[in-house]
Amino acid sequence: MLMLVGELLSRAAKWYGDKTATVYEGTRLTYTELNNRANAVANAMLKFGVKPQDRVAIICQNSHYYLEFVFAAAKIGAVATNLNWRFSGKELGFLLNHSDAKVLFISKKYENLLDSLKKELSFDIRSIAIGGEIEGTIDYEKLIKEHSTEEPNIKIDNDSVVLQMYTSGTTGTPKGAMLTHKNVITHAMNTIIELQLSRDLIYLNILPLFHVAIYLPIDCIFVGGTNVLLSDFEPETVLSCIEKEKVTSIGCVPSIIKFLIEHPKFAQFDLKSLRQVVYAAAPMPVPLLKQAINKLHCDFVQVFGMTETSPVTHILIPEEHVAEGPEYKVRRLGSVGRPIINVRSKVVDDQGNECPVGVVGEIIDAGDTIMKGYYKMPEATAETIKNGWMYTGDMGYLDEYGYLYLADRKKDMIISGGENIYPTEVEMCILQLNGVADVAVIGVPDKNWGESVKAIVVRKPDAKISAEDVIEHCKANIAGYKKPKSVDFVDMLPRNAMGKIQKNILKEPYWAGRERKI
Repeated sequence: MLMLVGELLSRAAKWYGDKTATVYEGTRLTYTELNNRANAVANAMLKFGVKPQDRVAIICQNSHYYLEFVFAAAKIGAVATNLNWRFSGKELGFLLNHSDAKVLFISKKYENLLDSLKKELSFDIRSIAIGGEIEGTIDYEKLIKEHSTEEPNIKIDNDSVVLQMYTSGTTGTPKGAMLTHKNVITHAMNTIIELQLSRDLIYLNILPLFHVAIYLPIDCIFVGGTNVLLSDFEPETVLSCIEKEKVTSIGCVPSIIKFLIEHPKFAQFDLKSLRQVVYAAAPMPVPLLKQAINKLHCDFVQVFGMTETSPVTHILIPEEHVAEGPEYKVRRLGSVGRPIINVRSKVVDDQGNECPVGVVGEIIDAGDTIMKGYYKMPEATAETIKNGWMYTGDMGYLDEYGYLYLADRKKDMIISGGENIYPTEVEMCILQLNGVADVAVIGVPDKNWGESVKAIVVRKPDAKISAEDVIEHCKANIAGYKKPKSVDFVDMLPRNAMGKIQKNILKEPYWAGRERKI
């Protein structure tokens, strides 16, 4: 029987009790302290009546609080439901309703979301304020002081759900991917082996933990390393943190690397401790990789996967990051690597037959890291998981050496700075604006973020709406990163005989002569 997620922290506290477990702003916690705080939170939730498989939610930036919450939930068999703090109150309220969350932990930083969020709820929810008092909520530190630090004694099964991560479907409808203890522990063992993580790991958490980026701090606790956490990304702060904390590994997306190495004060920082950069969301452009290798002098590892696969399914290891050499080796930088240990992956046609080398098909994966399913969505689960295989919706092809190359998405998803944005959701929002007759949302090249969101709008007759009107409307109704960066107005959108908008025609002027590496 595999370990349980909560046992990872309990074990680390026994074995490395006095070692620094987390560094966040001015607070350093040992493993004993981190485990005691998680136990207190767990026992408080039990007192609130939280039962195994109940959902408990959090809206909080990266911090030791986040890890305390996730492990507290794991220790009592509850399901940590990590919510995107970039969402609007309306969006967060929808997710809380869908998840049936019994308790909400919310950072003081996002106090402004609480009123609008609660207006959306169909039930009352107990709220705990993290990092400062919020009227009408329970104070987090007071909660810890008032509850026992003894280990909870709750029977938990490996196949029970421990994390519920929301990921938008191809129509933009949020889906709660249910990850089990078996999924998370198996994934941790897979990635610890593949990334060659060791006990002296000092990992800098830059990517938000409401994403599947949560896997690396879990890996770090598994091996007894130190998690350094930053609540916001600011290049100079990251560079300073690497120097001060002697960081050995960071996780990021290519755009973050670009911001770091091109920062005007880059050369002023001592970054010799850095041994590994783990990047995801997109292949690293060769010019950027060469520049990064020359400046950082460390290993680069690309990982690929999706929320539903816990997440990593493929890896491009340091030895495969060849920027100069034989063409077939350099070409691999455009791939997402090969399957990691304990994951099976193949590319299939519409009939489920494996595609020959070089032929595009749908990427499907299998193994013990495949999610249990989508919460309260059995039909979507059945469409996605067939005979043990996860149908990813990503299109790609294999080369003769087994490297996977992404060809396109089945839908027109936009990836901007590592965030997945579904045009349908943005389009539905814009169509609610008075004066809009028609709209298409596409991704266009962006030198910093890979892609940015562009809205192409048809006004109603005599409508006076401006680009600023469209952007501000989106900002008020959906997460800020989803709003268009630019808006064009046209008289008519191109459509085929079936009435479907021909987005390939709209994209062509922006992508002509460019390779879309996402």
